[in-house]
Amino acid sequence: MSKHSQYLVLAKVTEGMVLADDLLDKVGHVLLPAGVTLTASMLKSLAHHHVQQLCIEKETVNEQEVEAERQLKLGRIAYLFRLQPDQEPANALKQYLIHYREGEIL
Repeated sequence: MSKHSQYLVLAKVTEGMVLADDLLDKVGHVLLPAGVTLTASMLKSLAHHHVQQLCIEKETVNEQEVEAERQLKLGRIAYLFRLQPDQEPANALKQYLIHYREGEIL
């Protein structure tokens, strides 16, 4: 979950909300993918699957908050690799993590 999403109990989720993370069943199968707009029939079906809460995207996104969160994530990566500056294979892993955090790798 990021600052752009929140967990809500299923009873408070309404039609039209957007799922922030993939919804998985007990064995890891995707019931609904992230980004799907929830419908009334989906919500009814989720109740039958004993889903109790969902990670929902927040409606308003502040660009300054998005950039601050991005910088925080990149700062954490830099901290993790502070003792291995530009040494392979650590540098390759660092670059992979940066691309992942930037949303370039799924």
